[in-house]
Amino acid sequence: MRTVIYARFSSQLQNSRSIDDQIAVCRERADREGWTIVDIYTDYAISGAAGIGEAQRPGLAAMLARVEAGGVEQVLTESTDRIARHEGDSFAIRERLQFARSRLFTLSDGEVTNLTGTIKGLMDAQFRKELGAKIKRGQRGTVAQGRSPAGIAYGYRTANRIDPNGRPIRGLRAIDEEQAEVVRRIFREYAAGISPRGIAQRLNADGIPGPRGGAWKATTIAADRTRGNGLIQNQLYIGRIIHNRTSKIVEPVTRSVRIRPNPPSDWIIEEVPSLRIVGDALWEAVQEGRGSYETPQPQTARRPKHMLSGLGVCGVCGSGWIVKGNGYWACAGRKEGNNCTNERTVSTTRYEDRVLHGLREQMLDPDLVAIFVKEYHEARARGLREERQNRTRYERRLAEASVKVDRLVAAISAGAGEFAEVREALQQARAERDAAQEALSEMEALPVVALHPAVVTSYRREVEELHAMFADPEAKAEAVPKLRSMIDRIVLVPAAEGRGVDISVEGRLAAMLAIAGGNAAPKPITVTMERVKGIEPSS
Repeated sequence: MRTVIYARFSSQLQNSRSIDDQIAVCRERADREGWTIVDIYTDYAISGAAGIGEAQRPGLAAMLARVEAGGVEQVLTESTDRIARHEGDSFAIRERLQFARSRLFTLSDGEVTNLTGTIKGLMDAQFRKELGAKIKRGQRGTVAQGRSPAGIAYGYRTANRIDPNGRPIRGLRAIDEEQAEVVRRIFREYAAGISPRGIAQRLNADGIPGPRGGAWKATTIAADRTRGNGLIQNQLYIGRIIHNRTSKIVEPVTRSVRIRPNPPSDWIIEEVPSLRIVGDALWEAVQEGRGSYETPQPQTARRPKHMLSGLGVCGVCGSGWIVKGNGYWACAGRKEGNNCTNERTVSTTRYEDRVLHGLREQMLDPDLVAIFVKEYHEARARGLREERQNRTRYERRLAEASVKVDRLVAAISAGAGEFAEVREALQQARAERDAAQEALSEMEALPVVALHPAVVTSYRREVEELHAMFADPEAKAEAVPKLRSMIDRIVLVPAAEGRGVDISVEGRLAAMLAIAGGNAAPKPITVTMERVKGIEPSS
């Protein structure tokens, strides 16, 4: 009987010699029965549920093509689970073999009939599912013991040991100090506003090998936020093992594996303080930075292509000031045909230099800094007046509501509780008292900001340092976000005399004062009314 042999093993973690063992036992049976072996087909490290196409299981597809070409009477394999671990695939393979007038013969079951094949196909598929459930259960136990069920994350090394009974304890990790310092560097640079691509470029320029020994990539640092992967999202760096963040789902047509994020309620979390590399403050700063790029419109989350992108506006028509081409900026409205009369242009280099010069020279002017301080104090004074007025009003409401509650409670104690109106009045009075108390609590929680007289000196020093950073190519990437935070907008109008444009910069007072205090600049969206106008760089 003309026979082909098929052998398969499913995982790279299994011994590849199992293929040779399967072929050997099939040869022995063929020799004993006097069957002629026409060919041998194999699939290495491929699941029995991967599908039956050429791209999914090339060995099986080639075997089926050979059988359907004719001249093969039998397919010999060790067991039905070598052919398939998916009930649909098992049926389809048997159907194709029967159409080609060939039979399926296994060492475990002999000739596979429709009845045997159906039962064994269901059992093989069920075994695969149960095996997956057992693996997950084992991983849960591993996590509960503070051990890692997955690979080794960057920044760590294996610390496996032997228990008193001589059995290996796997999944133990220890901090690799050299790599841990690289992890901290990545977190610090990201918190400073450097993009994942910029961080990767810096690491590669410094000759620091990536997690797999090759070059760093932006996706290694910050990959998919939905799936929670990427170095800056790995909670192991704050001493937390997170298991079951995702599930592997098999797409039914192509049989390709899809990774689907699980809801946080399904996560298994184990605290491992000994593996902490990054402090809470730095971790929160990075996660807040990641969150600031979340938006329903991804194009609005892109980092600016140029240092002043999105800040310039035309002083004539109000349109944005954009790169026209060849390194020159112009009014977007005129370019789009809105008949704006502002036909002037300015080169990128001159545009940036003039804005930087204005920030350095004009914003350090003592009179201008005095305006900053005066504006701040006036805004703060207005806020304090409103706060005092609101506090007085809510304190009065709280006192009145408290008196009313006490009076109604006394009335109910005297027997008036049988009246529904009294109970409803007590409920309403309590609600008014609680609302007033909550409002007062929120006022007490508001931060009190004091503007020290040394802010002027501090501000000048910070701006000088910021200007120096732009002269350093490596530090420039860190300086750009800080610079942009200080600018509300840049107005460009045709120059009053000669060619070119006049440029005025409108600064954000809150950001300037934050920088003067050595703090991170607030997000632009939080600053809407604090604007200082009339900062005109020299041309």
